[in-house]
Amino acid sequence: MPKKRTFNFKQHQGPSSPSPKNAPKHEGPESSVNERLTELRKIEGPDAAAKKREIADLVGQKSVPPELRGILGVPESAPPRARPGFRTRDRLRTPGPAPPRSWTALGSGRWMPTLVFRGKRKGGKSAHGPVERFKPQAVGRFARLAGLENDYERKQGAGSLLHYALKTVVMQWEMLDEDDYPALAEFPLQLRLQLLSYMCVHGPGISIEAFEALTQGSDKVTYLDLSGLVGHGTLTLPRLAKRFRIEQSKAILAASDDVADSWEDVDSSVSLLDTALSPSRFSNITHLSLSHPPPTILWRDLLAITKHTHQLTHLSLAYWPRPTLTPNLSTTTVSSQHGPDVIAGGSHMYSTLDQDLSEPASLLRQLSVNLLRLQWLDLEGCTHWAPALALLASMPELSAITSSNDMWSTHAMTGLSVFTDTWKNLCFINVAQGWMPTHAGLKALPTQQGISSDRQMVREIMDALPATEAETHDQLSREKQKALMWLEAESRMLFAMRRINNVRRARTLPPVVMDFGWARKTK
Repeated sequence: MPKKRTFNFKQHQGPSSPSPKNAPKHEGPESSVNERLTELRKIEGPDAAAKKREIADLVGQKSVPPELRGILGVPESAPPRARPGFRTRDRLRTPGPAPPRSWTALGSGRWMPTLVFRGKRKGGKSAHGPVERFKPQAVGRFARLAGLENDYERKQGAGSLLHYALKTVVMQWEMLDEDDYPALAEFPLQLRLQLLSYMCVHGPGISIEAFEALTQGSDKVTYLDLSGLVGHGTLTLPRLAKRFRIEQSKAILAASDDVADSWEDVDSSVSLLDTALSPSRFSNITHLSLSHPPPTILWRDLLAITKHTHQLTHLSLAYWPRPTLTPNLSTTTVSSQHGPDVIAGGSHMYSTLDQDLSEPASLLRQLSVNLLRLQWLDLEGCTHWAPALALLASMPELSAITSSNDMWSTHAMTGLSVFTDTWKNLCFINVAQGWMPTHAGLKALPTQQGISSDRQMVREIMDALPATEAETHDQLSREKQKALMWLEAESRMLFAMRRINNVRRARTLPPVVMDFGWARKTK
């Protein structure tokens, strides 16, 4: 067996390399390269540059294993060089990989709400944080549907200098402070109202102070577009109702506070004149848009604000929730030992499935009493409760007990109809669902089912839609289901339209034109 040999590498060392035993011993621990550079930065003199050069040369040397470093007399290697550029360190970052972009980026879908910020404070910090707000798709939607756009305003649309100026102002609205609001009175009222329309789409939610600044002055306001703004922040319907209310002037209130010394000094005619009320600047408003509200909007507040808008002829309630006075009692019941459970609210949680529209019809009747001059109504996106208009067309017969020749008899007494009495001036209703099915989904519906009028309606809609084909079988089944739901809602609205116009023709009134989004019908 060969003999095991051991090699001594010390004999290969040169005379200049000191032996580890003879090497001078350091009193303290060896310092690293970063510590040496830190000490050299504090040194000033000609030797500092040479020492820095020497350490830089050592940094560029290749590393040697620690077992051979002491044998060959190579000093300890320096740490790797820092990467060029500025690096930031996130100390509070959640450990693990970064979230995917689909989680953090906003979706581009139609129904995805947009994140906006409320008004900021003077330091630039947000006072309330992000708020979800449902916005219209385009600027001037209400004016375009109501037919208020003239040729000049149509030319000043997208691409004009006024468009970019107004859009820039509303996108930088947070830079304005409340101290800057009085300066807005120098602009014409029409320009400020147009700026408010741009705020509905491109700007953040505004406060009630900003609304007063945009509508201040002695000029009467006849047009007001608050689409997507009402119900966010301090701009609520109860506060708007206070601005719409008829007010007394400050001079009249000061005069009424003066107390005369005796009854003889009081002039009755002057006192009657002093108590006269000054109309609000919103008393002559004729066009009002309250569309795209948050889900927390209340119909009780809508009924309260319409009591002060008797001149209103055009109203937009697009995408409003189901009419109810008790939105928080839909799942609450009242139990009793002497009878069955009673629903606490006006509508229960299955009212939509059961097509129980008694409460929406009752609230629409109250709304019609406040708006006797209404001519144009926008109910886009309200398909789940808009068929309640059919219940308003005619009231059920009421029995009245009268006495004749000492004999009890029952006579039928017909009630008043909304569309022939309170809303007899109404001539247009927008009942579009806000979306349309695809051509492939309507084509996949069975033609042998349904009545002939429905089949004719499907053919008319398919002629108006672009021809498309489904890519997969699953996609075709989904499109078919959506088209079936859409068609059922359209059938209910067509029934409501026929019932309304039959009652109006019986009273020799012109029929109501209904816009379904794909066609306008009166029969």
